[in-house]
Amino acid sequence: MSSPSSPSQHIPQLDSELWACRIAGHAELADERLNSRLGLVLTTLAAKPLDSIPQANASCSQAQGMYRFFANQRIDFDDLLQPVVDGTLDLCHGVQTLLAVQDSSSLNFTALKTTKGLGPINNDSLARGLRMHTTLAVRDDGVSLGLLGQSFWSRPAQKRTGKKIRNLPIEDKESRKWLDGIEAAEAGWEMLAAEHRPRLVHVMDREGDIHEVLQRIANSPHFGVIRCAHNRSVAGELDYAFATVEAAPLRGVVCIDVPRAAYQPVPKVAQRQARLSIRAVTLTITPSRKNQPNRRPVVWTLLDVRENDPPPGVEALHWRLWTNLPAATLDGILEILRFYSLRWRIEDFHLVLKSGCQIEKLELETADRLGKAALLYAAVAVRILALRDLARVQPDAPCTLIVADDEWQALWVRFAKTKLTAHTSPPTIQQVVRWIGQLGGHLGRKRDGLPGVRTLWRGFRDLTLLACGFRAGKNLR
Repeated sequence: MSSPSSPSQHIPQLDSELWACRIAGHAELADERLNSRLGLVLTTLAAKPLDSIPQANASCSQAQGMYRFFANQRIDFDDLLQPVVDGTLDLCHGVQTLLAVQDSSSLNFTALKTTKGLGPINNDSLARGLRMHTTLAVRDDGVSLGLLGQSFWSRPAQKRTGKKIRNLPIEDKESRKWLDGIEAAEAGWEMLAAEHRPRLVHVMDREGDIHEVLQRIANSPHFGVIRCAHNRSVAGELDYAFATVEAAPLRGVVCIDVPRAAYQPVPKVAQRQARLSIRAVTLTITPSRKNQPNRRPVVWTLLDVRENDPPPGVEALHWRLWTNLPAATLDGILEILRFYSLRWRIEDFHLVLKSGCQIEKLELETADRLGKAALLYAAVAVRILALRDLARVQPDAPCTLIVADDEWQALWVRFAKTKLTAHTSPPTIQQVVRWIGQLGGHLGRKRDGLPGVRTLWRGFRDLTLLACGFRAGKNLR
């Protein structure tokens, strides 16, 4: 499998105050004091992602200031999205390939009986909340950089039938979100200087397998990797995509390590090796234009990756992927598969946002305020992901890029076996991430590997308290 391009020389600056100031520095809110308040809000949320707004703030007046910030009618959602996206683009310089990973999720606020602007989030009309669609920027070495786009909306209470929805143009459907995500990523790409623009690859799961999405990417200079959901009509003898790719010659057989299936129901499937047969064929997709006259034929390559002889009781791996990336060689196909494997970063993002940042426990009076708060928590969630990823990708970089001096020194006093002196050099990113993970309950045994996002978000809360105690002790001395 092809290795990722060299990481950017500019490592994301993730010290909480510097990170917050960098984002707030891009803000153009109605009042300079609001820009400063944005920096304070981000710093507070980053320091205590698990805590409620009253718990995270140091005083009643500071908590009230945060509530007033979200309620301020001079601040629109887009006013906050713009500096968050601009902060992400700062980190895209020097990146060779940028993955724009899209996905949707629901935020359940059923407990908020008086909050205005919520809607049904699934077929159960009793569950109320917001829908969320995110476009996440991920480096091709797996480091999450930030948000390229995000939107929140409420579904109408009145459901439309499937037939009515199918005949609507995509501009009038909820699936328009995929085109909006593409446009957000491309708008950010165009804001970069021409010499710093990376190769842009849109990555989506099955829900993004929509003809208008395939057509939109095919008509752009960019690329896509999309999990196949539909057996589409294609030009050729066999008429349909699945039969055509299954009849294609074998491109190769590769062995991959399949990690322990931590997200599957118990009993968990152990780590194993899988032998995969790979086929690929370039097809012209021929859509029906009966109810959608704007659809046109497009050329995409369909990859079929199928596991040979899975263990008894284990479902065989089987991926079908649409792509317009070069797939003439086995190395090119393996790179496409690696890009798609990084789609899981957005699932980790949802996990951190909901469980780590406790986003569904927010108590605000309107859907607009909830959306603004969720956006800032989303920026915090990506920061936690980036810390985990950097510990794996750039482990030997100095920890001063991710924590303040008082924070790493407090960790040193707590965990290191040597005395902290004025001449002690800062430890590496990986060492500090291990220590933060230990604060969050990571045991640090050899078989445990590096801390995951669950122990990191718990560790950040305790790191804030540890650093406060360390500063107080220095002041007493």
